[in-house]
Amino acid sequence: MSTELLDSIREAGVVGAGGAGFPTHVKLAAQAETLIVNASECEPLIRVDQQLLVKRSQDFLKGLDVAMRLTGAKKAYIAIKAKHGEVIDQLRQDITGFAGVEVFEMGDYYPAGDEQVMVYDVLGKVVPCGAIPLTVGCVVSNVETLINVASATSGTPVTTTFVTVTGDVPRPATYELPIGISYREALALSGVSDVSGQAAIDGGAMMGKLVADLDAPITKTTKAIILLAQDMRLVVEKSMSDGLVLKQSRTACEQCQKCTDLCPRDLLGHDVKPHLVMRVANYGLSDFQGLKRALGCSECGACELYACPVGLSPRRINVMIKQQLAAAGVKNDSGGTAFTASRLFDFRKIPVKRLIMRLGLAAYDCPAPLTTTAFVPERVEILLKQHIGVPAQATVVIGDKVQCGDVVGCVTEGQLGANVHASIDGTVSAVSDNAVVIERN
Repeated sequence: MSTELLDSIREAGVVGAGGAGFPTHVKLAAQAETLIVNASECEPLIRVDQQLLVKRSQDFLKGLDVAMRLTGAKKAYIAIKAKHGEVIDQLRQDITGFAGVEVFEMGDYYPAGDEQVMVYDVLGKVVPCGAIPLTVGCVVSNVETLINVASATSGTPVTTTFVTVTGDVPRPATYELPIGISYREALALSGVSDVSGQAAIDGGAMMGKLVADLDAPITKTTKAIILLAQDMRLVVEKSMSDGLVLKQSRTACEQCQKCTDLCPRDLLGHDVKPHLVMRVANYGLSDFQGLKRALGCSECGACELYACPVGLSPRRINVMIKQQLAAAGVKNDSGGTAFTASRLFDFRKIPVKRLIMRLGLAAYDCPAPLTTTAFVPERVEILLKQHIGVPAQATVVIGDKVQCGDVVGCVTEGQLGANVHASIDGTVSAVSDNAVVIERN
């Protein structure tokens, strides 16, 4: 039975809906003592999971039950911020009768959704630097992913994703959208007709990336589209070139250590020390071990968007170094080290309300209700790589007729990756190494 369930999840193309898109059939094939549901939604402005826990509770609980059975987990914690009192009350009623499942109330801080931070908060265990939660007997999955697991076991593949469209839009809302529609179409649903002088962020304000082309397609991992003015500090910082980031760092870094003081991974004992990485990068020191500290960076952005008093970007410096080390084949080799969290961990959590004020997003901190839309796209572009691992290989050719849910790209069994499916009925109009385009009949 476990093999059949895993096969159904693999065939349905389920990946982590709230992160980098790790294939879920691989994650749930592991054996673990504990399952943690990441329902924290720690990024400002995103409104997906809390609504799904209420509106899709039965699907969520079915997916949670499947995940516990597959991993052998005897205990599951639904980690959700205590501020969501009504959702928590509903959850506690819904899980009555589910053995081993309980709600864990978290504080309203950033980055509560970092899975290693969450594991420590819930279980008091530190995941080693460079390792995954399974190292300490734990698997972490998010709400929408478990809903997709439930659908997969009923034969329904992943063809839609839940997205909060917010920021400087007339009607902030959360939608279930066909995968492969454009960012521009998603924004139009919330009343945006002109994006002159504005920029869109895919994902959260902290870790999300600027959308380079609004006509590009959304993917399985798109959780939010935040529209902001181009001159907002958040957009300006995300727009800076690597060269400018380095120049500013070398000119203005005063080694105050605030980036390290508030680094979540350093507080877990991972010895990331962003200020020391900045020192090595700024002054050309040949401290290889110092550079390797960058490998522990989770890229949460706390250093650049909250901690640094002069607006520098240790995160971007870390990313540059990580890319260079990866190209050289250097990996994190601290797996055998014992890690102990700082006694200051609980005192240096970043309050989300204060973070929202610091980012200049207070005007956009508003509800984005889950809204049913009759939107039917005329065209979708299904990317063949929407996940960690190898791209899917197209299984269709130009002229093929497909129905919503048909496989249009698959990954060879045994490879790390995920299938992709048509999200509308239509005809294949283009196939490349990167995408399959489908136009409605």
